[in-house]
Amino acid sequence: MLRIPPALIAALVVSLAPLIATHAAPAAAKVLKPGAADRTQPLTPEAALAAFQLEPGLRIELVAAEPLVVDPVAFAFDEQGRLYVVEARGYPETLNASPATTEGRVARLEDTDGDGRCDRRTEFATGFTNPNGIMVWRGGVFVTCAPDIFYLKDTNGDGIADERRVVLTGFDKTRTSQIRVSYPTLGLDGKIYVACGSNGGKVTSPDHPERPAVVFPPADGRFDPETFVYETIGGRGQFGLAFDAFGQRFNCTNRHPVQHAVLEPWQLKRNPHLAFTDTMQEVSKVQAEAKVFRISRATVTADFAPNLMSAPHAGTFTSACGLLIFGGSGLSPEHAGNAFICEPAQNLVQRQVLRPEGASFRSDPPYTGREFLASTDIWFRPVFLADGPDGALYVADMHRREIDHPSYVPEEARGRLDFDSGKGTGRIYRVVKAGRKIKPAVPGRTTASLCRDLESSDSWSRETAQRLLIERPDPAAVALLEKCATRAKLPESRTRALWTLQVLRQLSPSAMAAALRDPHARVREQGVTLAAPSLDKSPEFRARLLAMAGDPDARVRFTSALALGSIDDTAVVPALATIAVRDGEDRWVRAAVLSGVGTRLPEFLEEISRSPHNNSPAFAAVMEDLGRTLGAGASLEACRRFLVQVLTGEGDLAWRFPSVTGLADGLRGRREFKVNGAGSLLSTLLAGGGDSSAASALDNFFGRAAEVAANDKAPAKQRGSAIGLLSYTEFSRGGAVLGTLLGGRHPLELQLQVIRALERFGDARGAELLVQLQNWTRYTPQVREAVVSALVARPKMTEVLFAAIQRGAIKPSEISSSRRTRLRKHTDPAIRQAAETLFQGLDGGDRMQVYRAYREILGQPADAVRGGKVYERACSACHTYNGGGGKVGPDLTGIRHQPADALLLHILVPNLEVAPGYQALSVTTNDGRSLTGWLAGETDSSLTLRTAFGTEETVLRSSVASLSAPGLSLMPDGLEQTMSKEELADLVAYLKTGAEL
Repeated sequence: MLRIPPALIAALVVSLAPLIATHAAPAAAKVLKPGAADRTQPLTPEAALAAFQLEPGLRIELVAAEPLVVDPVAFAFDEQGRLYVVEARGYPETLNASPATTEGRVARLEDTDGDGRCDRRTEFATGFTNPNGIMVWRGGVFVTCAPDIFYLKDTNGDGIADERRVVLTGFDKTRTSQIRVSYPTLGLDGKIYVACGSNGGKVTSPDHPERPAVVFPPADGRFDPETFVYETIGGRGQFGLAFDAFGQRFNCTNRHPVQHAVLEPWQLKRNPHLAFTDTMQEVSKVQAEAKVFRISRATVTADFAPNLMSAPHAGTFTSACGLLIFGGSGLSPEHAGNAFICEPAQNLVQRQVLRPEGASFRSDPPYTGREFLASTDIWFRPVFLADGPDGALYVADMHRREIDHPSYVPEEARGRLDFDSGKGTGRIYRVVKAGRKIKPAVPGRTTASLCRDLESSDSWSRETAQRLLIERPDPAAVALLEKCATRAKLPESRTRALWTLQVLRQLSPSAMAAALRDPHARVREQGVTLAAPSLDKSPEFRARLLAMAGDPDARVRFTSALALGSIDDTAVVPALATIAVRDGEDRWVRAAVLSGVGTRLPEFLEEISRSPHNNSPAFAAVMEDLGRTLGAGASLEACRRFLVQVLTGEGDLAWRFPSVTGLADGLRGRREFKVNGAGSLLSTLLAGGGDSSAASALDNFFGRAAEVAANDKAPAKQRGSAIGLLSYTEFSRGGAVLGTLLGGRHPLELQLQVIRALERFGDARGAELLVQLQNWTRYTPQVREAVVSALVARPKMTEVLFAAIQRGAIKPSEISSSRRTRLRKHTDPAIRQAAETLFQGLDGGDRMQVYRAYREILGQPADAVRGGKVYERACSACHTYNGGGGKVGPDLTGIRHQPADALLLHILVPNLEVAPGYQALSVTTNDGRSLTGWLAGETDSSLTLRTAFGTEETVLRSSVASLSAPGLSLMPDGLEQTMSKEELADLVAYLKTGAEL
């Protein structure tokens, strides 16, 4: 998303007037009448209801409205059906204001006459800064309000919280309230989970001053509601966190509507040599592909005002929040288990259908062209969703004229937006099946009735029953819970009964055994998780879990791999190998298996080598990751044995090539391993064993790789593996073959693999191949960008790059500002001096002066069709636009709604304001490799960079020699030097109208 710095807003406003008329935003599918978007007063609740467009067969009705409720951002029903609502009356807050606002409140709403609408309000608690989340617990509520999590309770029955204490503190509050700690949600395990958005913390419990602080960067977390022990978990959710009926955790961020927590950091820590950092799977489509179908004329984020700018991401998710996995019976059976996501910036709620996919899920809307719930009223701001006691879906509407925080709008434009209109209003709605009568469930008061409630078809009743059973432990519940765990009709009920027993520490071996035999896969999966801690002590459970490696369900097998990997016994290795060979195409399964193999790599290798399925793609993927893990952490002798076994054994090259390449990848980052003279890394490894026959086998193996790489008729995947392998032989052998594979006639992916292989060599001769005129002129933009990235990665190649610039084969402006900065600060004085000389004309210029000089082009006639060709040449390597192009930089699909002056500004001055997610990070490895990209993920043991290749490079922290983050964009300065003024004007016109061509 492009942003305009405050200092330029005034100039932009003056210059934009003649441009707006020719670059108007396309009309939405269905809009308010002209001028309706400028309305300064909210619709009445009745008129707001009439403005809704709802999925057929359903109805929406009002539950509460102002003055009974104001600015609702979260709510929770207690067991008596009372509705506790968090009101963010101080939003938008002024960051670092002194004194801070104290307008935030918690209200308790009640329906005293049973007509389905709340009619009584009690000020339960007041004086909060920016509260944003709530969860009922032990007759009171937990409330998130950074830096604190409060516990509030009415102990004398007057409806006002007289008990008010901070149970956890130290959550950062440097960002706006919607991305601070929020969404307290009870998990199946009895712990309370929270989303921490973009904030870290130094968390302590005032009740336990003896405990050290939990210090963490941005990460989600959980805590025990009894002991207040806090720990971090996988994911960086913003305002949204949800569980499905079987305990799978999901979160969301602005442009990522549904993400699934597949692994946890502590599971990856089991193997420090595993180069894998991810814990979350993108379940839904994201960014420009995450389409929404608004029917309002709302403006978002960088619009500033309707007469100044249109939505930069209109028609896609920009403010995804309020994620809910619906579990009620109040809609239809088809809605149960669906994901519902709020998009307040565009006045809608989207429904997505979840479906299993390997170890995780995928989700898509069930229809196109419309939404589950949308409004023509721009004041409708849905921010929170929840299941209700009546099985219905409840929606919190914050109800504001503007929902964006001023911090995300340039300062000079803030006065044009009305951030106060709507303060003092708010609505809560109920969505239910048409014709259904509203009858809220009343939880049982006895232990027996609560156990019966676990068998309800409504998730709210099951969740409330579990919470109350945990809060009121009763020995009489054990037998009833065991009966529910084994005999309840619904698998959701059996699952929750099992976990309730676990939280109460009453889960018996017989109940766990029954879960492992359950006919429903999701219950078996929970049985595996629950049995895992007992495996060291129970031969029976261990035997059962070993057998479950062959379970027909993919997630059961995945969970079994995680559990078996925690057992310190080589007896589990055959089961892990079975799972790996069957499901190894799934990266999550490979990570689960290899994270648990640990010190048993030799045994795992021996077992997997005997697999009868060793020609499958899954086997090849596992062997590549296994080789990489061996190379990074096994003894050199073990690595040597692995290499010899692959070289001299039998088997398809489809898995043998990636096995050896993976081994070499792992070895190259080890400090203690040095290549001998002019030999290759792999020949050096074999030389330590003194086996001449193995050296001959390696020579033959490289020969076969050269043949496959050059064979146009060989399978693409096998050719790619062969190319990767050739980068680990001598350049005199591999370089010649790779050089013939450059140029436009070869597939894009093949060319990128060749460039990566030449970069691995780090040889000047490879760099000469990359800059040869007959190659350079045939590169597509994406390939050319990848070539430049390779040329600045190693000193010998950089010298060749400089020579090419000096003779005019490569323009200085084709080197990005972050790379130029790195080269001008290089540790090699010769490179540093050469860079100063080559780039002084480009970097020494005043970029703002260039911008001012080029502004005149905006008043000239321009051709968007010609501009599309300019875009393809100059921008498409790094940016996606309308579904095509690279993914190195931000998606530009929504950029057509930006003012032309703003587009020109950021094209010419890319470092003016760089979004943190796209700031360059530079890493030098122990073997002298240099990588530049943006940080895509990190764990305690590794970093993942998204590079100019459009690929991700994972580097073990132990392999990093240096790391720097200059805070610069990956986009190069001097783009105007690659095109004429007319072409630049055409490019701006294309970006403004390209989607309409």
